[in-house]
Amino acid sequence: MIKLNDAPTPTPRGVVGGRVVISRAASKFFLLPLLLATAAAMAAPAAKAVDLTELSLETLLNMDVPKVYAASKIEQKTTQAPAAITVLTSDDVKKHGYQTLGELLQSVPGFNVSNDRNYAFLGARGVSLGDFNDRVLVLVNGHRANNNFNDGAFIDNAFLLDMELVDRVEVIRGPSAVLYGNNAFFGVVNVITRNGAQLNGLETSGSYASFDSYKARATYGKLFTNGVQLLLSGTYYDSAGHSRLFFKEFNTPAQNNGVAQNLDGDKAARFFGSVDYRGLSVEGAFSHREKANPTAQFGTVFNDPRLRTTDEQGYAALKFAHNFEHDSDVSARLYYDSFAHDIGYPYGPSLIYSEQDNGQWWGTEVQVNKRLWDRHVLTVGAEFRNDFSQEQLVSGQAPKTQDRQSHGIYVQGDFQLHTNLHLNAGVRYDQYGDFDPAFDPRVALIYNPWEKSTFKAIYGTAFRAPSFYEVANADHTLKPEGITSYELVYEQEIGKHLRSTVSGFHNQMHDLLVFSSGSFTNFDAESSGMELGLEGSWAGGLRGRASYSLQYTKNRSVNWEMPDSPNHQFKFNLSAPLVADKLFLGLEFQYTSRRHSLATTTLGQPITRQGEEAAGFGIVNLTLFSHNLIKNLDASAGVYNLLDRRYSDPASQFHAQNLLARDGRTFRLNLTYRF
Repeated sequence: MIKLNDAPTPTPRGVVGGRVVISRAASKFFLLPLLLATAAAMAAPAAKAVDLTELSLETLLNMDVPKVYAASKIEQKTTQAPAAITVLTSDDVKKHGYQTLGELLQSVPGFNVSNDRNYAFLGARGVSLGDFNDRVLVLVNGHRANNNFNDGAFIDNAFLLDMELVDRVEVIRGPSAVLYGNNAFFGVVNVITRNGAQLNGLETSGSYASFDSYKARATYGKLFTNGVQLLLSGTYYDSAGHSRLFFKEFNTPAQNNGVAQNLDGDKAARFFGSVDYRGLSVEGAFSHREKANPTAQFGTVFNDPRLRTTDEQGYAALKFAHNFEHDSDVSARLYYDSFAHDIGYPYGPSLIYSEQDNGQWWGTEVQVNKRLWDRHVLTVGAEFRNDFSQEQLVSGQAPKTQDRQSHGIYVQGDFQLHTNLHLNAGVRYDQYGDFDPAFDPRVALIYNPWEKSTFKAIYGTAFRAPSFYEVANADHTLKPEGITSYELVYEQEIGKHLRSTVSGFHNQMHDLLVFSSGSFTNFDAESSGMELGLEGSWAGGLRGRASYSLQYTKNRSVNWEMPDSPNHQFKFNLSAPLVADKLFLGLEFQYTSRRHSLATTTLGQPITRQGEEAAGFGIVNLTLFSHNLIKNLDASAGVYNLLDRRYSDPASQFHAQNLLARDGRTFRLNLTYRF
């Protein structure tokens, strides 16, 4: 039987002003899983939790072997997967106090995360253009979380899931269009939720943090004796944010001497629900976030509370998965998604422009895996998606609308050429809207010359079609982006406790899209680099990770360095038991070298000049986490940027500022209780 990932599911969220609101849109996603789950719960008695003493020795020994699903859409060891991979677990989330997906990804080799005090932006292997995270595909239990308006994916408080609901995060670096098509340009992030059996009851948590930040969560999960598995979760978050933020670019008496007062607030709510029964599952997620924006971007009035954004996103999905005899697996998914974004632009005491962006889409996908002669696995799949609603409504402008359809077909084989040599090869055909068809291959040779050594040679391509947002705001026809990637990976187990990774890559990118001169333009770039990693795990809970990334990216179209592209990054994580199985210390250090920004000019001017340089920085985060110190109670206390390091991120071209300061020292306290 081919081992496939059978991950959990998501839920809806909503908050307006200071109160939680479940809108009509939210109810579409939340009520169906809720009603099905409630009926299942009433009909079924509870099942016993799994007894680890009943597991075989072989099973226990294999529990710590890193496995991944998203790399090949079959479950396999990371050493067998055709990519450089990082897998982080709920244990990492707890012991390092990660509050958002962006904070977790910041600890992954090759990724850097910036923040413009409104959204978090993900850079991958030297490329970070501050444009909605549309070159990395984010999945929730295998479901695409990138929206259909700007193809972006949230990694901040607008993300669909509470991080305490996460079981593990699979990070696949490198082009993965061979399986996923659009947006899998630099990689794939698959966020897998906990399931009902893991909770086996009610779990509540509450936290208090800097800037009068509160969060409350309630999660219920259960596996019943008739095989029904249920998970429901809801989270509410409210933060006042900084009360005073200073921006030197607005330091005039008429602009409150550059001080933005009480304009950093953040409110969010999210819900998630799933119910599974014998291979059939229904899941839904919905999130609502409202964020004040203190930066006066887009040339708006400074220190004006009317500049704020509201984002909603949700989905409902029906999935079927079954293992047939003769080593065949079939999975199918039918889904509906929606996205809404609203922002007001204050340009005077009585002059405010509004923008409303909306998208709705549905799709289906099917995949068949077949094992041949106990040595090879053949995967065949097809997808169809209908973006039946895409619109942008801006005050004073005619509505911009579009609908488009796309489909893709792919085939992949994992072939055991010899006992220690595998070939993973596949190709995908995509027809995305009216753009030319895309053919994207990936070929990987995976060689194990010795028992604990693995070499990977990987070649792959990917594309990203211009999003509706880019097409709607361009004054000429845009070309799809493309990338050709070459990568070598060497993985080595060192004794029983250590594993090292060395990888080198070269990416040739053409027709990358960036906003310039009031429109979008294509440009070419290249990036090369290497990543060194070492991780260890010992009895008693001692774990450590360290990585160094060297990367260099050059824009081949104009003579300036790529913005927000650090050449050097060093990351170190250590979790150590202070009291066996009860109290743990989590220590994290992150260093990022200097980065360039782009000179901010009048909106509509071309991008031709380097801006102010963001200095390199190193920050230290410290977390204390206790597990069952008191029965059924977990507690954590975290201090972030412990040494109060002052540093900044490059701003986007929509800001008057070249640099935007990040937070100094902050803290968070969290309690979780299981009933």
